[in-house]
Amino acid sequence: MIIDLKQLTKDLAKLVGEKNAFSDRPTALVYAKDTMPWDVENHHMPYAVVRPADSREVSAVLAYANPRKIPVHIHGSGTSLVGLGRPKVNAIVLDTGRMQDLEIFPERGYFEVGPGMHIGKLRKALAAHNALLPVFPGSEPVATIGGSISVNSSAHAVDASLCKPGDYVLGLEVVLPSGEILRTGTESTRKPAGIEATKFLIGSEGLLCVITRIRMRLIPKPHMENIVAYYRRTEEILDTVMNMYREGVPTPLFFEYLDEMASKIGFEAVGLSPPPGAVAMVSMHSATSVGCREKARLFLDFVKKSNPIEARIVSDSQEWEKIWSSRAEAGNYVYRLGSTFGSEITPRVDKLRDAFREAKEIILNLESFQGNEFYSFGHIGAPTIHAYAFVPTKDIPNELKKAITLEVRNKTEALNIKYGGCGGEWGLTAQRAEFLEKKYGRIYKDILFRLKNAFDPQNILNRGNLEGWL
Repeated sequence: MIIDLKQLTKDLAKLVGEKNAFSDRPTALVYAKDTMPWDVENHHMPYAVVRPADSREVSAVLAYANPRKIPVHIHGSGTSLVGLGRPKVNAIVLDTGRMQDLEIFPERGYFEVGPGMHIGKLRKALAAHNALLPVFPGSEPVATIGGSISVNSSAHAVDASLCKPGDYVLGLEVVLPSGEILRTGTESTRKPAGIEATKFLIGSEGLLCVITRIRMRLIPKPHMENIVAYYRRTEEILDTVMNMYREGVPTPLFFEYLDEMASKIGFEAVGLSPPPGAVAMVSMHSATSVGCREKARLFLDFVKKSNPIEARIVSDSQEWEKIWSSRAEAGNYVYRLGSTFGSEITPRVDKLRDAFREAKEIILNLESFQGNEFYSFGHIGAPTIHAYAFVPTKDIPNELKKAITLEVRNKTEALNIKYGGCGGEWGLTAQRAEFLEKKYGRIYKDILFRLKNAFDPQNILNRGNLEGWL
């Protein structure tokens, strides 16, 4: 496709304003890059970038692009760990960052927000109304609520405790690839039963529409109590999680862990003494302070049955802040100081130990690269295993980075198939599209393509994600 960039930019500027339409090379490069460890290539570079203010401007951009068959890639904050944020073909990148309107209606029991609102900013606004936002990504300061709903990821939270953010969505305003504006759902706090379009659009990863407004139920903010437990080995934490489900113990809101390597790095980074081994961090929640303390005490008693080195309730908020932030600091280490190749394994609970053992073997015995390190940390109570291959340098060729990524991805996704998992937070297209067919079969994949075609016959939205990409 031959595109006149000057004319395209002029046309788009008429739709969103000159200050919100770009085609210069530096801006295009910023939007072509994401968290993937290798550099961008020419086919990732946007033709142009637009920053619409509302659904009408989004509608105008799609109505312009669709008949011309120009791909449009939706950009929230670009924090996806499976390549959802990077354009796969030359396209118009549609940045939702200007759409940050927020209206909170306590008397109605819900709030409405634009997709570009950052999670951290939204959480603070809701806290003033004693409300909880059911989304907890590690990239909270920059991640957007639109991205979270598009992937339907609660991130850190234990799904069995809080469910998915989509379970709290009452309705959406979206723009279809044709440019038509569609509103779904209800203004009641009771969600519709039966076939209802909101359910199809939540978690659709930008393949079917552009989300321009989200209506979510206000959730009363719970009281919290925090527990830290130190174990000799990571496997003992896995046993605790397995027993938690086996015995029917009420699940925490958060159940995080750092393996033996990651815990030392994370604790040192926040100024804490190195722990004796792996670390588990648990947050219990309840509607009342009394109920929360009792719930935490009961969970602590349960944890102690697994004979950790130490387990206790952390009452000092400053101490807990350090302990909790050690997990993020461990992640910062592996992401910033080298090349990191991650995985998301969500095995059947009773196979948690087996999956972890095999994941570790995979990471430490890569065919594409020898000499990497193994780290593991994350949302084990969900349960999710994040097994990382860490190479302590960024100075390795692009093709080798791709080869390591592909090997880690394919071999750990095979564990999801073997042990009944499917991933719970990173999305299921882009790098994971091939996995979907392997897990569910060709009929499943065909259904997704038919659904995509019904909404987007020109295949302009997020082209390449459903097809699979590396």
